[in-house]
Order: sequence, then C-alpha cells, then structure tokens
Amino acid sequence: MSAWKSSAGIAGGFIWLYDDIQACAAQGTAADYAGAINQAVSSGAGTVSPNLAYAKTATGSSACNASETPAKAVNGSVSGGTSDKFCSLVSGAWLRVDLGSAKSIKRVIVRHAGAGGENTALNTRAYTLQVSSDASTWSTVASASGNTANVSTHDVNPVTARYVQLKINTPTQNGDPATRIYELEVY
Repeated sequence: MSAWKSSAGIAGGFIWLYDDIQACAAQGTAADYAGAINQAVSSGAGTVSPNLAYAKTATGSSACNASETPAKAVNGSVSGGTSDKFCSLVSGAWLRVDLGSAKSIKRVIVRHAGAGGENTALNTRAYTLQVSSDASTWSTVASASGNTANVSTHDVNPVTARYVQLKINTPTQNGDPATRIYELEVY
C-alpha cells in the first residue's frame, strides 16, 4: 500500500472483497460500490478527487457491437468481462466524454485492453488526448506513440474544459484493427 500511495499520490487506501459484493448482488454491482466509494472520498482535504468522467455522457465512433458502446468506458468498471469496454473497428476511432460543465482537469487515465484482462498486444499503441469547451475547437493535452501499458496516466498542465476526447491513431500492438478502451478517467 505504501508504494501505491507514493506512485498514485493518494492519502490512504482500503481493501474490499469482490466476492462479498457478488454474494450480495441485491445491494448493487461492483461499479455501484466503486461509485459509492469514489463519492465518499471525493471531498475534504487530502482525499482523492472524483473521476469527473464517471457516468457522464460518452459518445464515439461506431461500436463493434451493441454491448460495447462508449458508455462502457465511463461506467467505473474494468472487471465486467471482455464486453465491459468501448470497442470500435473504425479507422481513426474516437471516444468523447461530456463532463456536463467546464471543469479543471489535471490528469487523464486511459485503461486499455490489458487492464480488462485481454491480451496486452491489444493495448492501444498510439493516441491523442484533447480537450474542448465547445466540442468544436480542440487542444491537445497529451499523446502517446509507442504505448504498451495496460494503464496510461497523463498528468496535464491544469486546463479548464467541458469535453475530453481520445483519438486513436494506432489501435493495437499487433495490427488488430479494433480499438478497446475499458475506461477513460478524468481528474
């Protein structure tokens, strides 16, 4: 936990048992629990900022199928199986989240295929992160050209924007044409 605290810049942590959540399905899903935890620790000094993209309106290029829509990339979960992601076969795929109003943005995290348990050769290789106040004029805040990581964290110069967009340049490591994004998080 102390190494995680240092690398993630968090003030503390806890452990929750996924099996216990599954045993009490009537009490909510893992995503519901995660959302409640994020909400509970989102205020006060020294606490983790909430994921501004969580459960917000997401749009994107055409999905691989009806169960892998942009909304899956902002549902707070990577553990719902291989369909718990945004998937698109469009060349130049994109994913956009509307934060609802202008927010101060300092960090964007992208959870690729490997974060959801898929082969790491399917992790997004090259992409650009952009922000906008009006969904028309975009500014690039980060990019990656040789990513192999399951989870990419981009600390950006603080910027105020309403929309965050992920534009895919190269969807995978191995030439597979499908973009797979398990979560797009904004802090």
